[in-house]
Amino acid sequence: MPINLEIPIFGPASAQTAAQAGASRVELNAAGSYPAGGLTPSLDDLSRLSSLTIPVRVMIRPRGPPSDQPDFVYSDAEVDSMELSIQDFKTSGLMNLDRGDGFVFGILRLAAGRGLVIDGERNGRLVEAARPYKVIFHRAFDAVIDYQKTGETRRVEEALRALSECGFDAVLTSAGPGNAIGNVDTLARVVELAANGIEVIVGGGVRSSNVEALSDKLRLRKGGSRVWMHSSCLEDSMKGTIDVGEVENILKILAY
Repeated sequence: MPINLEIPIFGPASAQTAAQAGASRVELNAAGSYPAGGLTPSLDDLSRLSSLTIPVRVMIRPRGPPSDQPDFVYSDAEVDSMELSIQDFKTSGLMNLDRGDGFVFGILRLAAGRGLVIDGERNGRLVEAARPYKVIFHRAFDAVIDYQKTGETRRVEEALRALSECGFDAVLTSAGPGNAIGNVDTLARVVELAANGIEVIVGGGVRSSNVEALSDKLRLRKGGSRVWMHSSCLEDSMKGTIDVGEVENILKILAY
């Protein structure tokens, strides 16, 4: 079996394209939200994915990066809106537990003397609200392990432990600022320390031009790893259209 590929989609129009091209899972974001890093989609967006047979992971993110503070640090009102979005998706009847659907979110806080840390209380609240669906901590993780001034192994261990205590099933990460390939050494530590535990989804500039090097350096085993690759494979970032050729090229590489 090949290493699995997850594709983030920005609007429902690309869902069938991603599935037919060979994606094993999609992450649903609001249409046009790629420049903001992906935002909460609408119920109508999700309703148009009812015929999809692969798992759908719904982004819960109320806004993009602010100009006056670190990203992923939210007000009480914003956290309330995130919880309400989760409840709305769950009660809509559009989520499919058997399909493997879930939610993607992440909340940070500023801690005195430590910088950005995972907000255990608020994340735990949303994890509880999301159950029994899968819950994935998104790339807010990268800001935590970059911001903390402890040693690499210690900060990765602390961040993974915090996610486990919150109840997260997976983490989407490039293991620091920028792209995954530029953080491959730290990423390897994440994969190693998460072994037999939380699922690691490698994202951030994953392309057919570097996915083989990533797989090799992370020592991923085909069909025997809890590590996924995450690539937008966009043909047009503004329209959110998928480059089918890029998807096929990545899958060919991951199959060998």
